[in-house]
This record gives sequence, C-alpha cells and structure tokens, in this order.
Amino acid sequence: MRRFLVLLAVVLAVAACTPDPNAPPKAPGPKVADLWRDFPVDSALDRPLIVLDPLPLTDEAARGRAPAPAVLSAAAPPSRQLTVQGLSRYVTLTSARDALAAIRSQTAHAALPEARVTGTELTVSPFRTDRGPVELPAWEFRLAEGGTMRWPALTAGHFWRLGSMVPSALVGDLVVHGRTLSATFTVSWGLPCPGTAAPWITPTVVEYPSFVSIGLKVSSTDMGDCDQRVSVPLRKATLTLREPLGNRVVVDFAGRVVPGDYG
Repeated sequence: MRRFLVLLAVVLAVAACTPDPNAPPKAPGPKVADLWRDFPVDSALDRPLIVLDPLPLTDEAARGRAPAPAVLSAAAPPSRQLTVQGLSRYVTLTSARDALAAIRSQTAHAALPEARVTGTELTVSPFRTDRGPVELPAWEFRLAEGGTMRWPALTAGHFWRLGSMVPSALVGDLVVHGRTLSATFTVSWGLPCPGTAAPWITPTVVEYPSFVSIGLKVSSTDMGDCDQRVSVPLRKATLTLREPLGNRVVVDFAGRVVPGDYG
C-alpha cells in the first residue's frame, strides 16, 4: 500500500511533474498567491511585520486558557518612535481593551477554559518575525488563576495578518545575501519499490513581485505498490534570484513563511 508523508503531499500539490531541469516549475497554488499578492514591498518603512509566534504569548501557568471578558481602558498609549530591524519607525499603539479583544478573537482559543484578568501592564517583549527577533511594546495580562499572556501593543496596521502566520515546516536555515538564498529542504517520500525508479527532485525558486516561493520540484509520485519504509533526509541548497530579494517575503510552496538570517 502506498504511504506518503503529509509534508510531501503539500509539496507535490504545487510542484512541477517533469524530469526536465530546464522546464519552468508551476506557480504556487491560487491560495498561496492570494495570501501574498498584496504584500507591500515598495518601502522598507512600510513593510509590515510578520510575527511567527503562536499568539498570545503565554507562560506555562497560563497555557491552555483564554482570558475572560474584562472592563479595561480604551485609551491608547501615546504614539512613539521605535527602531525595528534597524529602521526607525513612528508607531501607534493599541489600548489594553483592544488587545484583549484581539486575543479573544483567536478561534483557537474559543473552546478553552476562561481565566479572569486581574491586571494589565504595557511592557516590552521579544517576538519572532520572518527577518529575525524584534523587541516590541506588548500588553501583558495577569490572570487570577496564575500566569500571564502578552499581545503586541502596536496597532494591527503595523502587521501582516497578525496571529495567523505559521513558519514553514518544509524549509529552514534560510540565509539571504543579495540575490543568493541558501536553505535546508525537507525531502520526504516512501522508498520506491523494487523496479520503480526513485523520483527526481531539485530545489526550486519561483519569483513574484511581492514574494519568493522556494520548494522542491518532483518528477513523480509513483513509488509502486509494495510496503515502504519512509525516509526524511534533509537537502541543503543554494538558489539564485533574478534580482535582490529586497522587501519581498520568502515562503515555501504551501505559502508558509520561511524565517531567515538576513545579515
């Protein structure tokens, strides 16, 4: 019986099915293009932050809980200058009330037991982004049952789809230097049955105005009909872009963000 890892199925859904290395790979699926087509890239100052942490940030005591409704201040703290990823930005902050509403709007928390909010504090917290860690103002909520939750205190316009971004599980160790991308790719497939040729694969890059998609191009999904052992080797590769990456986002073929080292 054929057995394939889910990770391979995601890659194959958008990979080209030809052994010709000169043939252009297929574009990412419509959902991937829809997600990133409108990402702003004209200016580094206007580039939204892409936070990859599962939000809200919680400590061990607060994990598995959701904050209950609370009467909190609707007054937003004063706007401020903030240096983020080497650039000085003028940022606007959200109120504690709106930050709590944002946490409660996360569908993943809808079925969790609720905890009463006993206090709030505007603090600073590290967040993981596609271009490295950043320190951002954050609202911290203390819970009566113990523990704290934190949510970025910048208004939603400073972010790209805050709370819904997930890092890639297919591509990692990304390093960017100008037009050169180096990364490690997960290669997952069942070993071919006797007499069945192993699939031809190669790391591939597809460029778009607002994002760059990298992944594996696979020649065939046919492994034969025998029982197979599954292997998950990692392949390091270097890819060259037609032009410098600039403010574009690097994603895998499933549309998930590939965080990296941008020097």
